[in-house]
Amino acid sequence: MSKLDFKVLKQKGKARVGQITLNGVTLSTPVFMPVGTKATIKGIPLDLLKDPNYLGHENTIKLILANTFHLYLRPGDELIKKAGGLHTFEHRDGLILTDSGGFQVFSLGLSKRNDREQNSHVVGMKLREEGVKFASPIDGSKHMFTPENVVDIQCNFGSDIMMVLDVCSPSGADKTTIKKHMDMTHRWAKRAFDHFKPKYDEARGVLFPIVQGGVFHDLRQESIDFLSQYAWDGIAVGGVSVGETKELIRDVVEYVGDKLPSDKPRYLMGVGTPEDILHAIENGFDMFDCVQPTRIGRHGIGFSDNGNIKITNAQYREDFAPLTDTCQCYTCKNFSRAYIHHLMREGEMLGGILLGLHNISYLHTMLEKWKKEFYTKPV
Repeated sequence: MSKLDFKVLKQKGKARVGQITLNGVTLSTPVFMPVGTKATIKGIPLDLLKDPNYLGHENTIKLILANTFHLYLRPGDELIKKAGGLHTFEHRDGLILTDSGGFQVFSLGLSKRNDREQNSHVVGMKLREEGVKFASPIDGSKHMFTPENVVDIQCNFGSDIMMVLDVCSPSGADKTTIKKHMDMTHRWAKRAFDHFKPKYDEARGVLFPIVQGGVFHDLRQESIDFLSQYAWDGIAVGGVSVGETKELIRDVVEYVGDKLPSDKPRYLMGVGTPEDILHAIENGFDMFDCVQPTRIGRHGIGFSDNGNIKITNAQYREDFAPLTDTCQCYTCKNFSRAYIHHLMREGEMLGGILLGLHNISYLHTMLEKWKKEFYTKPV
């Protein structure tokens, strides 16, 4: 019996509102997961995400993401296990999804060069059937990720949702290369599934596979068909935010969305702009993550209903209005554009923190508003 309970509460066209219950936590979908790469969302105390006074919405954030690659390297999964798992380590009482670390390994180790094996050797990354060998960017030490040990690492973290190790092809790779990587991803997914199956009842978390296939419809369908043979608790789509044009990304999203199993949550990885999230929702996706809200915040950019605000622009020097009039987050309720402009111009870290908090709140509130309006639409 699945530990993750997923219900579709309403559907119109491809778009749907659902509900996930896992480990005593219930949340509604569609949902955006802020990214806490190294067990922290940069500059944002996690308690703020469960406080309506800061988040600006009564329905607070119950699911965040952490990164296996970085946390495995430092402080290490054994230390995190000794601390009581990620929830205790980072004082988190909601759900945590951890990615497999594969994207980070391959983004460090693969480029658009034709001789990818040579390039991999140069940067210390070697792809083998057994797994992927790589050098730590911290100290150059040698490591290896396999489908099996990546599951074990995430179990040590005590993750609620875990991802299988996949091979992420670089943007611009040819179809032959993408097919080769996809087939290896499938073999690795089967190994991860078989390894996790006897651990399922005792583990805290559940395991999602990752659909690959680049921009090629036939490969995406092949990947969906292969992965759908197994009893996963959800399913993800990767390889759509690794440098492709927006048009190609949207083409894949539109093709894949409703072809994924309808009884499982559908996770589109690495997508985090308001317009891209809304487009993916209309095509049947339920879960999203991206570092962009906090990253662009640190560079002086805030989301708004009229497009991004570049707060360091001179026009905001004497603008005493809130960042956005419609947002109820801590930033917008308390500080003017002029003040945040001043902070960013002076290099004060508070400016990026306030913008990051606003951007997370903006996406969360946007989705809560979308769900409320969706319920009023006739089926």
